[in-house]
Amino acid sequence: MKNDTTNSYKAQQNRVQIKTISQQMKQMAVHGTGLSPWEAEVLVETIEEVYFSSLEQQELQPGQMKYRCISADEGAGKPLKECQMVAVTLTLHDDRDKENLSIASNGERSIELRRRRLARICEEAKEQGGFLSQEDLAEFLMCDVRTVRRDTKELKKLGIILPTRGQQKDIGPGVSHRAIAIRHWLEGKEPVAVAQQIKHSIAAVENYLQKFKRVAFLRRKGFTEFEIALTVGISVYASKTFCELYEEYKGKAFFKQRLEEINLVGGQYHQAQDEKKRTIQSTGSTRQERRKL
Repeated sequence: MKNDTTNSYKAQQNRVQIKTISQQMKQMAVHGTGLSPWEAEVLVETIEEVYFSSLEQQELQPGQMKYRCISADEGAGKPLKECQMVAVTLTLHDDRDKENLSIASNGERSIELRRRRLARICEEAKEQGGFLSQEDLAEFLMCDVRTVRRDTKELKKLGIILPTRGQQKDIGPGVSHRAIAIRHWLEGKEPVAVAQQIKHSIAAVENYLQKFKRVAFLRRKGFTEFEIALTVGISVYASKTFCELYEEYKGKAFFKQRLEEINLVGGQYHQAQDEKKRTIQSTGSTRQERRKL
């Protein structure tokens, strides 16, 4: 297990290197292929996500760590020593986990906090193409494997199946805590009720819903899963999950009542992105004119 500080000299050098290379690629894309500055920026952001996601180059935020876990592409029965490993960034400490905990005893609050972190960390690894084992989770949460197994069973009672190595065969698009939250909302529950139902923070639930509304809006516009992922700034795995939920619910009665919110949030976000695009294009054109002078 390796944990690097974002303020180290090596980390600072990496950031400078990435910025320099990125700027060069943007200029080459604009002048060499005729892409607009905005298109070049999207292209370079995608390249950065693919090529600079290694343990050596990825920048950490406070509360995060770098870890190698088993690739999600590996079969469930394959021996661990023969499995391909992938690099993931995990957020071990997120202040939002502590929001709106049950007003019960300190012991029960600690259990609820641990389960929130458990679900979130597993989801983070899965989005980056990896699966954590129960042993990994026990080490991160400073508990034993029996505790992780007990938490896993309790979350399963809420309809949430953790995307771990052991639960690989049971994982589907609608069983993560994020997908369960969206399902409840699409079936009529408001964010506060959803948070209470899945034992999660209201801020986290509202974040899931905001992203889903943007995805649903773009899906209705005919965007592909990959285009949605780039536009909204989420992983392709998350985009696929949201799109499958949209396809499942779009024909159901209550979904029509949610369309107003989807169109409002999605439309505002889409407009903001268009304005950003125009600003970048305008800035790029101004710079090109200055070079000519």
